[in-house]
Amino acid sequence: MINYNQIYVAVRIKAYLNAQDKEESCISSFTDKQIVISKSNLYEQQYEFNQIFDSQCDQEQIYLCVVHPIVQEALSGISSNLIIYGSQGSGKTYSLFGTIGSLFTLKQGLISLESGIAIRMIHQLHQQKQISELKIFIIDNEQIINHLTTNGQSKWIDLAKQLCEVIQNLNDSIIHVVIEIKTLQNSKIKIIQIGSVSKGNSGQMVTHNKSIFTLHRCIQCLLDQQKQKKIIQMQRIYIPFRESKLTNLLSNSFLGQAQLKIILCLAPTKIDDALGTLQFGQQFQQIKIIRQQSKLQTQLSVQQQFQTQSQLQLNEFNSMTTQSQTLEMIPIQFHLQKIQELTDKYESIIHYLQQKIIKYKNQ
Repeated sequence: MINYNQIYVAVRIKAYLNAQDKEESCISSFTDKQIVISKSNLYEQQYEFNQIFDSQCDQEQIYLCVVHPIVQEALSGISSNLIIYGSQGSGKTYSLFGTIGSLFTLKQGLISLESGIAIRMIHQLHQQKQISELKIFIIDNEQIINHLTTNGQSKWIDLAKQLCEVIQNLNDSIIHVVIEIKTLQNSKIKIIQIGSVSKGNSGQMVTHNKSIFTLHRCIQCLLDQQKQKKIIQMQRIYIPFRESKLTNLLSNSFLGQAQLKIILCLAPTKIDDALGTLQFGQQFQQIKIIRQQSKLQTQLSVQQQFQTQSQLQLNEFNSMTTQSQTLEMIPIQFHLQKIQELTDKYESIIHYLQQKIIKYKNQ
């Protein structure tokens, strides 16, 4: 049976700043799974996602519903990527890092109600002493610029101060921000805040927009590949993962080696941007990716198979030896034959597991 990685997509609606914003909202209605966008009562467009968070949802709710499961999976050896996507002013940076006030609190080593999901995740993994390496870097004009690299062994108050200093320098809307954590279970979590599409023709803006366009191309190629497989097994479609730093970072999710979740940040007063954001998420939801097991999962699977087979053979052997009265009536040759059969089965199991380990190492 083929297992697929389901791409989880959630929508977070930005809070209204005033009554006028609420009147100008393009959202006509929504439930916990569906959202309806309308334009001047001319038409309505309905979208369905895994979860819709309204403007009243706080940072902790978003963290517990979306990010906390990622942390739990990482501790089981499963890697994940989390994309934060939306137009400029839709609340991406707030969702990721929180408010200026929460950063001031963070300098004192405290997590406040407004602390972002990235801060909460780093804090949880640090408290559990599971961080092997923490990196924060940006992709600017297709160049990776590192802002922080640490092994996570320092005290939380010292790490919190480092985080504040780094976050205060990440104020450019035409960059992609990446937080990468490697755990002691050899799994990776990457949170990627995708910079907004820029309206301009400078070299930096063109390069930035090209990286987002490449991501859209990858999505479309994956969808085309799915449609092709439904019709007939044909030549594999080329997917341009390596044509941008952004898509290269996400390639492990596209190849089924990591889970993928997306938070769409929605500014309800900007209908064109809102529609573009929702269509982006809708495309992602249509992708089905065959799941690949991680190294730790494979080791656990092999170990579990060996233990199961061993227990079955042990039970069979015990069932023979416990029936003493019956055994006394059976010739010794019969016992020897059964013991030989059990020995052959054990050798067969060991050979099978050895071949599986060799095959995994070759992959």
